[in-house]
Amino acid sequence: MSFSLLWKLGMVALVVGTIFFLAYIYPNIKTPKWRRKIISAKYLRDRQHFDLADQVLEGAMKEFPAATDVYHVYYQYYSTPEDMKKIYDIFARGYEKTHDAGLGVVMAKMLVEEGDVAKAAELIESTEAQEYMLTHNMPIKAQLYYRQGNLEQAEKEYLDFYKKLYPEAQNEKEIFSDFQPEELIFLALIRWELKKDWRSIVSCLPVKSIMEEDDWLSLYQKLKEDQPKLTVKTGIYGPAENLLEFRKSEIEKKIAFLHDVMKAFM
Repeated sequence: MSFSLLWKLGMVALVVGTIFFLAYIYPNIKTPKWRRKIISAKYLRDRQHFDLADQVLEGAMKEFPAATDVYHVYYQYYSTPEDMKKIYDIFARGYEKTHDAGLGVVMAKMLVEEGDVAKAAELIESTEAQEYMLTHNMPIKAQLYYRQGNLEQAEKEYLDFYKKLYPEAQNEKEIFSDFQPEELIFLALIRWELKKDWRSIVSCLPVKSIMEEDDWLSLYQKLKEDQPKLTVKTGIYGPAENLLEFRKSEIEKKIAFLHDVMKAFM
């Protein structure tokens, strides 16, 4: 390799490094190190390096175990949902250090899926936890009732939750018309299982839309694609079988329900 080529490659590396420093490091040089870790993880995620982004945040949580913002950013973006023991243990350690109500809510959401509803219920009892669920759009209590098989109570809790968030809304359409199908399918599925009127809640969102993908058909297609790829390496308590069976059951019910939606509306 000629000296000229080496020089050019060196200059390119220098320019790229300088751009990264000026764009990401220098503007944040006086911010806390744990927040700079969050910025670095975002940079990696934006460039599709999801595993590296996870590693940056996992390292930050070890170095700064009391920095709760790092945990919450990690929860939003972690890329290994099949390894639930690893994920849960990270939040359990953080909760033990900080007793942060939001971390407890995140743990409760995972425990509901695992089936440990008693422990999940304890974590969402406090006023702080309930406020966190409202401000972060996490109707965990409704999901808990659903996991127990108490569909009527799950429906009531879900509706009560969103009436608190949107007290000015006059009807369900005003509440739910800005939802995404992934959010609203919970209520629609409950009514379908209860043999109640599920069509009215489905009609809050488009079944098929040319202009956007946030419609029921797109969700149906996505779930059909995801179904054969569903895997779980570990459950929270080790063996993956219970969690895998629950996730399989849920995706099968959603697909069956959306199949009825397609038949009814298309």
